[in-house]
Amino acid sequence: MSRFAPTIRLLLSWMGVVFACGFPASNICQAETVFPGAAWQRVTPESQRVDPAKLKRAVDYVDREFGPDGAAELVIVRNGYMIWEGPQADAYHPIWSCTKTFTSTVLGLLIDDRRCTLDTKAVEREGHLADQYPLYSRIRLRDLASMCGGYQGEVKDVREDQPWGDPMAFLNPRKPLFEAGKTVQYNDHDVFLLGKILTLLAQEPLRDVFQRRIAGPIGMTRWEWGVSGMVDGISLNNPPGNPGGAGAGGVKTTARELARFGLLYLNRGNWNGQQLLSASFVDQATTNQVPLGGRYRNHDFRGRYGFYWWVNGVMATGRRWPSAPPKTYTAHGKGCNFCFVIPEWNMVVVRMGTVPISTGNIAKGDRLCDEFFRLLAAAIEGSEK
Repeated sequence: MSRFAPTIRLLLSWMGVVFACGFPASNICQAETVFPGAAWQRVTPESQRVDPAKLKRAVDYVDREFGPDGAAELVIVRNGYMIWEGPQADAYHPIWSCTKTFTSTVLGLLIDDRRCTLDTKAVEREGHLADQYPLYSRIRLRDLASMCGGYQGEVKDVREDQPWGDPMAFLNPRKPLFEAGKTVQYNDHDVFLLGKILTLLAQEPLRDVFQRRIAGPIGMTRWEWGVSGMVDGISLNNPPGNPGGAGAGGVKTTARELARFGLLYLNRGNWNGQQLLSASFVDQATTNQVPLGGRYRNHDFRGRYGFYWWVNGVMATGRRWPSAPPKTYTAHGKGCNFCFVIPEWNMVVVRMGTVPISTGNIAKGDRLCDEFFRLLAAAIEGSEK
């Protein structure tokens, strides 16, 4: 999995201090949340207790320092109101690994339907997994959804323009990386296996489930989910959002649309009084699921990863993102695509782009994000300074 190392190093460097806005729950804005209809309700920042001049300083910083895409696709939502939107908030492109949170959302829906549980064994749907490799009999769906499955598929047809190889080959079992639940390794193989299992459980494409149960009710109209291949005659939508095959990039959408998804999670699966996804699953998906006492391969994110959401948990080192609200979490994808959910501020921040930020070194990347959230914190009235 060494080919993932540069991307994950950038991801971890950003996430290490990507939040510089940690304040106690007493500072939660108590305003009632509204939900957008066909369009977001646009209001002034000050109407939501955000200083407009200070907010502009934070946005200007992103626009100046965050590479060619800057703040063009930045949107900020507080209490369900759009208080900032970049000029390209409707730019439509892949969100890469943010797709993973769409896949785990379908897992939550199928759990709600009692078609499976987090402790369902992968071999209950894929019995052949353990034929050659008995260790695979221990993999649970929760392990796959937290990068702790240890599953390894075949890697073939690797090319310069497709360094991941043929993603459908990931579904051909190869020697396990480790025993499930004991170690964590960021990779797309676990995600592909989970995606196949969910597709077979649903007996329909992941996209169709998400469209009917989530996208339609929350008003996501500009989105698509690429197809990597077929499993048992059913289209397999690219579960991790990697760029291999016809379903390059997984989910495509806009910053404005992705913010709706973030708002659903901010409200623990409830959309304007309708519980679309169980609150209990949202709570589990957005809190750490990686054992602190376990081991790691390629990158250490023990304590900071839920079900494909990056979370602000206490790491194995005993540290957490020190200045972030404890409940903050985010989806993250290549090209610095983020969907931050900050419950303590009743806020969703989406920053999308297509060009990775050239930070030069890890420390500089840390400082970029730290400064943005410091400036954003300063704009929020009532926050401790």
